[in-house]
Amino acid sequence: MPTIKPEELATLIDAGRRMYEGGLATGALGAIAVRLPKDVVAVTAAGSRLGYLNRDDLLLINGAGPVAENGRQPGKETGVLRAVLAAQPEAGSVVRVQGPYTTALAHKGRKAIERSRGLMEELGGVAFVPFYRPGTAGLAGAIAEVLRANRVAIVEGQGAVVWGTDVHDAVDHAEALEAAARLSFILNGNEA
Repeated sequence: MPTIKPEELATLIDAGRRMYEGGLATGALGAIAVRLPKDVVAVTAAGSRLGYLNRDDLLLINGAGPVAENGRQPGKETGVLRAVLAAQPEAGSVVRVQGPYTTALAHKGRKAIERSRGLMEELGGVAFVPFYRPGTAGLAGAIAEVLRANRVAIVEGQGAVVWGTDVHDAVDHAEALEAAARLSFILNGNEA
Protein backbone atom coordinates (compact mmCIF):
# COMPACT_ATOMS: atom_id res chain seq x y z
CA MET A 1 0.00 0.00 0.00
CA PRO A 2 1.46 3.41 -0.98
CA THR A 3 2.37 5.78 1.81
CA ILE A 4 3.77 9.26 1.95
CA LYS A 5 7.44 9.39 2.90
CA PRO A 6 8.51 11.52 5.88
CA GLU A 7 10.43 13.97 3.65
CA GLU A 8 7.39 14.35 1.32
CA LEU A 9 5.19 14.99 4.36
CA ALA A 10 7.64 17.59 5.72
CA THR A 11 7.67 19.37 2.34
CA LEU A 12 3.85 19.48 2.23
CA ILE A 13 3.62 20.74 5.81
CA ASP A 14 6.14 23.48 4.99
CA ALA A 15 4.26 24.48 1.82
CA GLY A 16 0.94 24.62 3.68
CA ARG A 17 2.50 26.81 6.37
CA ARG A 18 3.94 29.13 3.70
CA MET A 19 0.52 29.47 2.10
CA TYR A 20 -1.17 30.16 5.42
CA GLU A 21 1.45 32.61 6.68
CA GLY A 22 1.53 34.35 3.29
CA GLY A 23 -2.23 34.90 3.33
CA LEU A 24 -2.85 32.57 0.38
CA ALA A 25 -5.11 30.31 2.46
CA THR A 26 -7.25 31.07 5.50
CA GLY A 27 -8.96 28.65 7.83
CA ALA A 28 -9.83 25.56 5.82
CA LEU A 29 -9.83 27.40 2.46
CA GLY A 30 -7.15 26.46 -0.02
CA ALA A 31 -5.81 23.09 -1.13
CA ILE A 32 -2.62 21.35 -2.22
CA ALA A 33 -2.02 18.33 -4.44
CA VAL A 34 1.35 16.73 -5.17
CA ARG A 35 2.19 14.06 -7.73
CA LEU A 36 3.88 11.04 -6.10
CA PRO A 37 5.44 7.95 -7.72
CA LYS A 38 3.28 5.22 -9.29
CA ASP A 39 0.46 7.57 -10.40
CA VAL A 40 -0.47 8.42 -6.82
CA VAL A 41 -1.47 11.94 -5.78
CA ALA A 42 -1.37 13.32 -2.24
CA VAL A 43 -4.17 15.85 -1.78
CA THR A 44 -5.36 17.78 1.23
CA ALA A 45 -8.61 16.44 2.69
CA ALA A 46 -11.80 18.44 3.22
CA GLY A 47 -11.48 20.76 6.21
CA SER A 48 -7.68 20.73 6.28
CA ARG A 49 -6.10 23.85 7.72
CA LEU A 50 -3.06 24.40 5.53
CA GLY A 51 -1.11 26.22 8.22
CA TYR A 52 -1.34 23.22 10.52
CA LEU A 53 -1.14 20.18 8.24
CA ASN A 54 -0.34 16.71 9.51
CA ARG A 55 -0.37 13.21 8.00
CA ASP A 56 -4.11 12.78 8.70
CA ASP A 57 -4.89 15.81 6.52
CA LEU A 58 -3.60 14.08 3.38
CA LEU A 59 -5.37 11.60 1.15
CA LEU A 60 -3.51 9.35 -1.24
CA ILE A 61 -5.49 8.77 -4.43
CA ASN A 62 -5.01 7.46 -7.95
CA GLY A 63 -7.25 7.29 -11.00
CA ALA A 64 -9.42 4.65 -9.35
CA GLY A 65 -9.88 6.60 -6.11
CA PRO A 66 -8.34 6.38 -2.63
CA VAL A 67 -5.35 4.06 -2.28
CA ALA A 68 -5.31 4.33 1.50
CA GLU A 69 -8.22 5.09 3.84
CA ASN A 70 -7.87 7.43 6.80
CA GLY A 71 -11.51 8.34 7.44
CA ARG A 72 -11.23 11.77 5.78
CA GLN A 73 -13.16 12.89 2.72
CA PRO A 74 -11.73 14.60 -0.37
CA GLY A 75 -12.25 18.35 -0.52
CA LYS A 76 -14.38 19.88 -3.26
CA GLU A 77 -11.16 21.12 -4.92
CA THR A 78 -9.84 17.58 -5.39
CA GLY A 79 -11.40 17.19 -8.85
CA VAL A 80 -9.79 20.41 -10.05
CA LEU A 81 -6.37 19.52 -8.66
CA ARG A 82 -6.44 16.02 -10.15
CA ALA A 83 -7.66 17.33 -13.53
CA VAL A 84 -4.77 19.80 -13.71
CA LEU A 85 -2.21 17.12 -12.86
CA ALA A 86 -3.70 14.88 -15.56
CA ALA A 87 -3.71 17.67 -18.17
CA GLN A 88 -0.31 19.20 -17.42
CA PRO A 89 2.51 16.61 -17.44
CA GLU A 90 5.06 19.20 -16.24
CA ALA A 91 3.05 19.86 -13.06
CA GLY A 92 4.41 18.17 -9.96
CA SER A 93 2.03 20.09 -7.74
CA VAL A 94 -1.10 22.22 -7.90
CA VAL A 95 -2.33 24.70 -5.30
CA ARG A 96 -5.71 26.38 -4.90
CA VAL A 97 -5.24 29.84 -3.43
CA GLN A 98 -7.60 32.49 -2.14
CA GLY A 99 -5.29 35.33 -1.21
CA PRO A 100 -7.19 38.59 -0.68
CA TYR A 101 -5.79 40.50 -3.67
CA THR A 102 -5.94 37.54 -6.05
CA THR A 103 -9.52 36.85 -5.01
CA ALA A 104 -10.46 40.53 -5.31
CA LEU A 105 -8.97 40.56 -8.82
CA ALA A 106 -10.97 37.40 -9.63
CA HIS A 107 -14.13 39.22 -8.54
CA LYS A 108 -13.27 42.19 -10.75
CA GLY A 109 -13.39 39.92 -13.80
CA ARG A 110 -11.66 39.41 -17.12
CA LYS A 111 -11.11 43.11 -17.94
CA ALA A 112 -9.30 43.76 -14.64
CA ILE A 113 -7.06 40.77 -15.25
CA GLU A 114 -6.31 41.96 -18.79
CA ARG A 115 -5.41 45.43 -17.43
CA SER A 116 -3.02 43.73 -14.99
CA ARG A 117 -1.42 41.40 -17.54
CA GLY A 118 1.84 43.40 -17.66
CA LEU A 119 2.31 42.88 -13.93
CA MET A 120 1.91 39.13 -14.39
CA GLU A 121 4.26 38.55 -17.33
CA GLU A 122 6.75 36.54 -15.29
CA LEU A 123 4.17 34.02 -14.06
CA GLY A 124 4.25 31.73 -17.09
CA GLY A 125 0.84 32.64 -18.45
CA VAL A 126 -2.33 33.73 -16.67
CA ALA A 127 -5.74 32.70 -17.96
CA PHE A 128 -9.21 33.80 -16.91
CA VAL A 129 -11.86 31.12 -16.29
CA PRO A 130 -15.50 32.24 -16.16
CA PHE A 131 -17.61 31.32 -13.16
CA TYR A 132 -18.56 27.69 -12.64
CA ARG A 133 -20.09 26.36 -9.46
CA PRO A 134 -17.29 25.19 -7.12
CA GLY A 135 -16.67 21.45 -7.03
CA THR A 136 -18.19 20.73 -10.44
CA ALA A 137 -16.72 18.73 -13.32
CA GLY A 138 -17.26 21.78 -15.56
CA LEU A 139 -14.97 23.89 -13.37
CA ALA A 140 -12.34 21.14 -13.22
CA GLY A 141 -12.40 20.74 -17.01
CA ALA A 142 -12.24 24.47 -17.74
CA ILE A 143 -9.29 25.01 -15.40
CA ALA A 144 -7.41 21.95 -16.65
CA GLU A 145 -7.87 23.09 -20.24
CA VAL A 146 -6.41 26.59 -19.72
CA LEU A 147 -3.56 25.24 -17.58
CA ARG A 148 -2.31 23.15 -20.49
CA ALA A 149 -0.77 26.38 -21.83
CA ASN A 150 -0.63 28.61 -18.72
CA ARG A 151 0.74 28.44 -15.18
CA VAL A 152 -2.14 30.29 -13.50
CA ALA A 153 -5.93 30.16 -13.83
CA ILE A 154 -7.88 32.96 -12.17
CA VAL A 155 -11.45 31.79 -11.67
CA GLU A 156 -14.15 34.46 -11.78
CA GLY A 157 -15.29 35.22 -8.25
CA GLN A 158 -13.27 32.42 -6.66
CA GLY A 159 -9.50 32.92 -6.59
CA ALA A 160 -6.79 31.04 -8.46
CA VAL A 161 -5.29 27.66 -9.26
CA VAL A 162 -1.54 27.54 -9.83
CA TRP A 163 0.71 24.67 -10.87
CA GLY A 164 4.43 24.23 -10.34
CA THR A 165 7.12 21.69 -11.06
CA ASP A 166 7.01 20.89 -7.34
CA VAL A 167 5.00 22.23 -4.41
CA HIS A 168 7.49 24.99 -3.57
CA ASP A 169 7.49 26.16 -7.19
CA ALA A 170 3.68 26.25 -7.13
CA VAL A 171 3.66 28.29 -3.91
CA ASP A 172 6.38 30.60 -5.30
CA HIS A 173 4.15 31.35 -8.30
CA ALA A 174 1.09 31.80 -6.07
CA GLU A 175 3.02 34.31 -3.94
CA ALA A 176 4.12 36.17 -7.07
CA LEU A 177 0.51 36.22 -8.30
CA GLU A 178 -0.71 37.67 -5.01
CA ALA A 179 2.03 40.35 -5.14
CA ALA A 180 1.10 41.26 -8.74
CA ALA A 181 -2.61 41.44 -7.85
CA ARG A 182 -1.79 43.68 -4.87
CA LEU A 183 0.33 45.95 -7.04
CA SER A 184 -2.52 46.12 -9.55
CA PHE A 185 -4.82 47.50 -6.86
CA ILE A 186 -2.16 49.95 -5.66
CA LEU A 187 -1.59 51.27 -9.18
CA ASN A 188 -5.17 51.20 -10.39
CA GLY A 189 -7.22 51.64 -7.21
CA ASN A 190 -10.81 50.54 -7.63
CA GLU A 191 -10.25 50.08 -11.36
CA ALA A 192 -7.70 47.24 -10.77
